[in-house]
Amino acid sequence: MRIGFIGCGWIGNEHMKRVSKIEGVEISCICDIDGDKAKIACEKYGGKPYTDYRKMLDEVEIDACYICVPPFAHKDQEILCIEKNIPFFVEKPVHIDLEKAKEIAEKIEERKLITCVGYQDRYQRIIEYIKPFFKENNLGFFTGWWVNGIPQAWWWRKKELSGGQIVEQTTHIFDMARYLVGEPVEVFAVKRKGIVKMEGYNIEDASGVSIYFENGVFGIIFSGCFMKNAGKAGLDFYFSDKIIEYQERRSVKINYGNKIEEIYETEDLIMAEDKSFIEAIKKKDPSLIKSSYKDGVKTLAFTIAANKSMESGKVEKVRV
Repeated sequence: MRIGFIGCGWIGNEHMKRVSKIEGVEISCICDIDGDKAKIACEKYGGKPYTDYRKMLDEVEIDACYICVPPFAHKDQEILCIEKNIPFFVEKPVHIDLEKAKEIAEKIEERKLITCVGYQDRYQRIIEYIKPFFKENNLGFFTGWWVNGIPQAWWWRKKELSGGQIVEQTTHIFDMARYLVGEPVEVFAVKRKGIVKMEGYNIEDASGVSIYFENGVFGIIFSGCFMKNAGKAGLDFYFSDKIIEYQERRSVKINYGNKIEEIYETEDLIMAEDKSFIEAIKKKDPSLIKSSYKDGVKTLAFTIAANKSMESGKVEKVRV
C-alpha cells in the first residue's frame, strides 16, 4: 500500500514513524511547504519530496493520504483526494471553517470514501472498558478539563489561525464527551483573559463551557493555557452507583463506594489509529474507523458553538 503525506510537522512525523513500520505499507511521497523538512522526512522514511501537494497528488499514484496541517492550512487537500478517490486521514480539528467542513463531508458521503480523523483517544483500551457503563442511563453529570501551558507552534496563539484552545486542543475532551455521553444540543461558555502576556497572542486564557445533551445529561468542560509548570487533562463522570475518573491517555479509576478499580493505558494510540485506518482500506471496511470525517465535523460543530457562545454571551445551539 502506497501512502502520501501532506505536512511534516510534529504530528505528521509521528504518523510517519508508525506507518513506516506497518507491514505491506510504503511511504511514496511527502509534501511540506518547507522543502528541507520534506527532504529530511523522505531520507528517514522513503518517498519523493514535494513542496506542492497538488503536484504531488497529480504525479504520484497513492492508495491513501495523510493530511497533517494546521487548522488554517486546510485549502483543497481533502477535495483533491476526494476527486481522485484517495482515502485520507486528517488530523484534528478537521477544519477551521465549519461550513467548508460540512461541504467536504457531503462529498465524502457521495463517493463513499473511507476517511479517518486523528481523535486518538477513542482507541484507548481503558475507554472501551468503561464505554458500556454509559448505556446504563444512570449518568448524572460530568466535568472535564484541559489545563496547561501554550504549545510552541507559532500559529496556535492566534485564534484566527488555530480556532483557539477549545477548537484545536481541548477538542480531544469535547470529542470524548461525545463518544461516551452522546450528542450535545446547546452550550453556554464564559472566558477569562488578562493572565497571559505574549506578543501576537489573542486567544482566551481560560474558558468554561456548560453543555446540555439530548439524553438529558449535562456537563462542564474547562480549558486553560495560562499555567507554567503543571497541567491536567481528563474527565470525571458521576453515575448513580459509581464515579469514573479518567486521566487522559493514562488511566481510569472507578470508585464503586466499597471498592476502587484502577486501570492504566498502555496502548500506542497513534499506532492504533494508523493500523485501523490502513486495515479499513485493505478490507474496505469503514466500521474499523472510530472517527470518520463526518463524525469529526460533529466535534468541530460542538467546539465552534462553544466559541460562538463565548463571544455572544448567550446559549448557542450545536448545529451540524
